[in-house]
Amino acid sequence: MTKQVLMCHCKSEHLSEHTQSEISNILADTQLSLVNIHDFCGVCADKKEAVKDLFSEDKNSLIIACHSRTVNSLLKFAGLNSEKVKVETLNARELSIDEIENRIADFSKNENSSQNIIELNNNSDWPSWFPILDYERCVGCGQCADFCLFGTYSKTDDKVWVENPHACKNNCPACARICPHTAIIFPKYKEGGAIAGSASIDEKLEQERRQSDMNEILGSDIYKTLAQRKVKRQRIIQNEARDKAMKEREDALKEIKNGKGNNPFGNIKLA
Repeated sequence: MTKQVLMCHCKSEHLSEHTQSEISNILADTQLSLVNIHDFCGVCADKKEAVKDLFSEDKNSLIIACHSRTVNSLLKFAGLNSEKVKVETLNARELSIDEIENRIADFSKNENSSQNIIELNNNSDWPSWFPILDYERCVGCGQCADFCLFGTYSKTDDKVWVENPHACKNNCPACARICPHTAIIFPKYKEGGAIAGSASIDEKLEQERRQSDMNEILGSDIYKTLAQRKVKRQRIIQNEARDKAMKEREDALKEIKNGKGNNPFGNIKLA
């Protein structure tokens, strides 16, 4: 079984450039095949097939990124069946350089193949801020979908999922703050804790934190607030669709005026 390391060069502030450089130097001294990932969150959202192609039953993979709960949820979001592949995670967000070096040394034992380096990038203009669901905790209540104003989630009667990660508003973790089961992870959440993907969850403290956040965000009448937000969400989505259609119309008219497009308006004179 061959071995490979996947290293996330996270866009967030969780992993400093200095730390990333030190880890890269450690890896350079091994014979491990390396996949440098510009941003693990971003590629799991935008390049799902490319992510799945990195893994196979004959590979042993070490992912250097953040919390294992986050990494495993991201792999599932990308469509990878983690039960069929061998994956280890290394939390560079919390471990010291010495601890990271020891873990890499243990992983690289008995690996004699020549080193191969792959670069995997995603959309550099997108901060890759979006939620992922921990289905070990999610019960499909759909409160997040009802709360979100921007169409990030979709739901059926018994399941909810992140359908439009790009729709999520940067640095807005409100849906995770009010999730009744602490099932929503924002990998780039700066405050840490369960919302950032930590598996060390104090259920009592989390319940107190959640109740405080719900009172702050939703007020005393939760169902009324959610119903109002649902109406507002529909209005926002309709307005965004209208604005998109108007922009496409304007772009088409410009192309026609410049002689680069067909005129769908026949002989009607364009202003």
